This record gives sequence, C-alpha cells and structure tokens, in this order.
Amino acid sequence: MHNDKFVDPRLQEKEALFQHLHMVSFDVIMHINAIQETVQATSKDIAASNEHYKELVRSFKITLAMCSELEPEIVTLIEATKRILSDDSSHAFATQAQICAAAVNSLNHWRILKHIPEDLLQIDEISAILKQRFTEHLAMWDGYFAIHKTNH
Repeated sequence: MHNDKFVDPRLQEKEALFQHLHMVSFDVIMHINAIQETVQATSKDIAASNEHYKELVRSFKITLAMCSELEPEIVTLIEATKRILSDDSSHAFATQAQICAAAVNSLNHWRILKHIPEDLLQIDEISAILKQRFTEHLAMWDGYFAIHKTNH
C-alpha cells in the first residue's frame, strides 16, 4: 500500500522556492550560531569584518529586495533594522546580526505564506506550522527593538 498524500499542484509548482527558502533558514542558523560561539569564546563583540556578520547583512538585503507589498508592521521593522545597520555605534555587531537573522527568517516565512493560495492557507494541516513560525520570528525581530527601547 502506498502512503502517498495528495499535494495540491499549486503547491508542487512552488516546491523549489519553498525548499530554497527553507535552506536559507539553515544558513541563517549556521551564521548566527558561529557568531554566538565567537562572542562566548572571546567575551567580546564581533568585528564588522566578521564573515558571518557580513553574510547575514547581505542575506537581509537580498531577502528584502525579493519582498513586495509588505504589511505596515513589517515595513516599520525593516526601517528600524536599516537604521541600526547604518549606525555602527547604536548596537553591537552581534546584536545587529541577530536582528538580521530574525528579519531574514521572518521575511522568508512571510514569502512562503504569500505563495500559498488563499484557500489553502485556511487549511491548518497546510499552513498552521508556517503561520506559527512566522509569528515567532516576527515577535523575535520586534523584540530586539522592544528590549533595546529602539524606536520603530
């Protein structure tokens, strides 16, 4: 007997994009873990030249370029993130990296959700975990500004 489930063709055609965005999440985790290990080992902030930091900032900029028609709450977080990245003295580079990581993961989950047809978004079996993860990443992203009392 086959245990194959039916997958809506509209989702199948987006599978490559979904896999790519999922892999980006693993890259983000790898970069942020490397930064955290460096900070813990040295008890100092990372340098702006840190390759993992640079990659997270790059990933944020690339991901942002691929997003359109964002909700006002997300636009506000993006603008706050850009302000922090433009002022090296405002936050430690490790914190900036964490903000970029949360932003990239939030935006990529948002992108996945935007590619799922509306009727399928209403089916919890399809979208509940994605919605939950998006909400968690968004709260984490927003939380950096609340913790540091940064206007956004």
